[in-house]
Amino acid sequence: MTNYTKIQLISYGAVTSTPTRVLAGDQSNRYYEDLASRGRTLCDVADWAATTSASSLADPETLKVFVAPEFYFRYGGPSDPPEVLNDSYPDGEQLLPRLAEEILKPHFAAEGYADWVVVAGSMFWHKRGPAHPSYFNTTLVINGGPDTALTPQERADNADVRALATVGAATTNQKSLMSNIDYAIGVDRSEWDASLNPMFRLSFTDDEFWRWHVFAAHGKHGPQGQPLVFGLEVCLEHIVAYAGSDSDVGLLRTMEARVPDQPEVDIHLVTSCGMTLNPAFGVAARDDGYAMIVDGMQPGVPPLPWPNADVRRVTRVQHDGRRSVGASARVLSTRPVPTNLQLGVAGSRHNPLDSVAVWEAQPLADVV
Repeated sequence: MTNYTKIQLISYGAVTSTPTRVLAGDQSNRYYEDLASRGRTLCDVADWAATTSASSLADPETLKVFVAPEFYFRYGGPSDPPEVLNDSYPDGEQLLPRLAEEILKPHFAAEGYADWVVVAGSMFWHKRGPAHPSYFNTTLVINGGPDTALTPQERADNADVRALATVGAATTNQKSLMSNIDYAIGVDRSEWDASLNPMFRLSFTDDEFWRWHVFAAHGKHGPQGQPLVFGLEVCLEHIVAYAGSDSDVGLLRTMEARVPDQPEVDIHLVTSCGMTLNPAFGVAARDDGYAMIVDGMQPGVPPLPWPNADVRRVTRVQHDGRRSVGASARVLSTRPVPTNLQLGVAGSRHNPLDSVAVWEAQPLADVV
């Protein structure tokens, strides 16, 4: 167990608002090959960042949070038939565990990642239906380092929906609501959202679904030895909780109202593609906690800073739940990743180049 005194964002900027082809050749429907290629690239980029920014990431009392944007795992094709599958993987409930078990968990189990938590963006996938597919968007969190075995108490708490969930080596979170740009910009397929499908929609509002959006990571504790509490949202759910919601606040803020005795969030993480931190309706970190976002939307003109990321410290929690936030961390370094680690085959890569920014470590305040 480590008591961390600081938190540090490592933002991985990759354009994810349009599909990126990562496989050469014309053979279609190579879904796991595409997924595995992206997974290995993410691992290699993390290795490269850890090596090239070693001096900035050396403090063992600083917890590093490596975040990739939403849709990092978005199938790049070719697919047949393209009008049905387009940029999503079929049957992600089978492919995603393979990605975690075969690539991501073994890589980040190394001792060198003991002080890291990795948010590996999200995976866009579908289940086939009689009329059209139902789309899902699932993010994967990896708890770095070799010491990830849950204690008997943590296992017991994970079985109790009233207790704080603890991540061992990895966990998933399902996005609660598809945006009208999730399928493709300019092509609104939000009616294909699994959360609107009667077969699946109840699972998007049950206690177990909501619960795993707030979690601790085994072995990662705050300055006083208390578990660090993370909150995780995917893009639109930062400001809209779920399909049919009559509230304009996000999922974590809605959880505050639904479960008022839940642990306060120390670090609020958002992986997104077209979202910004929203203190009025979205940010849910406690007073002196932090909100961090990494976004994959193609920058406009004139170009904005890249990677598109932000870190804010909560300076006040108002009576109505709105947060007042202030600027906190500054970027220590931003580097394009090497050519061989750029996501995509020749002719498919985006501008700006895939890049990594290492942010200044921020102090973790004691829980009052």
